[in-house]
Amino acid sequence: MARRSFSREFKLEAVRLVSERGMTVAQAARDLDIHDNVLRRWIRQYRDDPAHAFPGAGQMKPEQAEITQLKKEVRKLKAERDILKKSVGILREGIELKFEFVAKHRGAWPVTWICEVLDVSPSGFYSWRSRLPSRRKLYDEELIRDIRRSFCDSGETYGVRRIWPDLQDWGHDVGRERVARLVRALKLVAQLKRRKRPVDQGQRLQSAIAPNILDREFTATAPNQKWVADFSVPQQAA
Repeated sequence: MARRSFSREFKLEAVRLVSERGMTVAQAARDLDIHDNVLRRWIRQYRDDPAHAFPGAGQMKPEQAEITQLKKEVRKLKAERDILKKSVGILREGIELKFEFVAKHRGAWPVTWICEVLDVSPSGFYSWRSRLPSRRKLYDEELIRDIRRSFCDSGETYGVRRIWPDLQDWGHDVGRERVARLVRALKLVAQLKRRKRPVDQGQRLQSAIAPNILDREFTATAPNQKWVADFSVPQQAA
């Protein structure tokens, strides 16, 4: 198994959970998916020398330090851009959906960066993580399961307008707006399926072919003797 590596920002955030936000070492280590002893070592290193803890490449010259700082800022800007792209569907949603996004992507970016983009607090996120799921959260999970069921059973052609009646038929007393919110969060987009025109195989029953009475003789001596019509399909302009 490859050894995990952690950025300086990650280590500092881990230390702050204990030193500034009052979490226990065990709780913080569990939330960050690291061993307790690893977090205790980081805390000791930070306590011994806060300014130079976790130096990475070691002591640097001022110009090197400036370049490193600029690289960090560029990396953060790129991360914020990527976070915005991935979270565009939940920026106007409730705080719980935002916290779910943070929990899902905290392995890719630091929690503080994600929270900053989503305009939520890291402390609020960690507090949310430590709480048991609410009744509304549990019911949303049940709705999500049946929303996916309706969407898949329709061949991915159903939108909110048709999924909502399915949920009501299955015993859910839920409003359309709540269903629409969950559909948006799941990024389910109905696929329109066009009907194909029947293919002409060129085969005809002899009894189905009308006799050619006119035989291309269109001359008439009086009105209403010969009637013609054009059944050809018009060609579209190129």
